[in-house]
Amino acid sequence: MDWAIIWHYRAALWDGLLQTLQLSVVGCVGSLVLGTLVGCVAALRGYLPRQLTSVYIESLRNVPVIVKLVIFYYVVGLDAVTSSYLALIVHQSAYIANVIAAGLRTIPSEQVESARASGLSYRQCFLYVQLPQAARITIPPMTNQFIEVVKNSAVVMLIGVSELTYQAQQIESDTFRGFEATTTVTLLYILVTFAIVVGMAAVERRFAPR
Repeated sequence: MDWAIIWHYRAALWDGLLQTLQLSVVGCVGSLVLGTLVGCVAALRGYLPRQLTSVYIESLRNVPVIVKLVIFYYVVGLDAVTSSYLALIVHQSAYIANVIAAGLRTIPSEQVESARASGLSYRQCFLYVQLPQAARITIPPMTNQFIEVVKNSAVVMLIGVSELTYQAQQIESDTFRGFEATTTVTLLYILVTFAIVVGMAAVERRFAPR
């Protein structure tokens, strides 16, 4: 084994790490926003909102992220980076919507009734009573969703986005040192996911009931 090759390609690996981080941040934030909106609609009492969001969630969850990537890139004709962002956001938003909707449904109905009786409107009740509690409840499962975004970001190498996995393959192609490259990239992915776990654990402690 020749680990010196990793130092030689440090610039390429750094660029790949930055691209992976950028994809992950945009994917996490975008899917959280979209998923929260869909999840809130899914938790409404009306029949039509629930059916529409159910179709959205179930259809997207059953379509692999690579299919979404191909559609945005080859069918819609968007550039590689934009296609990558949208594929990650749309794919994970379906899972996050399910988590948010489940969190909202765990709020006891008595709390809603008490809030309404105290003079709050349905909108105020939702914003100030239900949503904050659901957000706190869903922090642990949301950690897994963000990690999934990081893992799925490797798929975008198929359309030429130079993230970590793409760089590892380039190093292997140039030097035939696939083991060293893959091991290094794997460790970098572990560091990124570990940072997410630590960060979300800190958020959970910060908003834990006292």
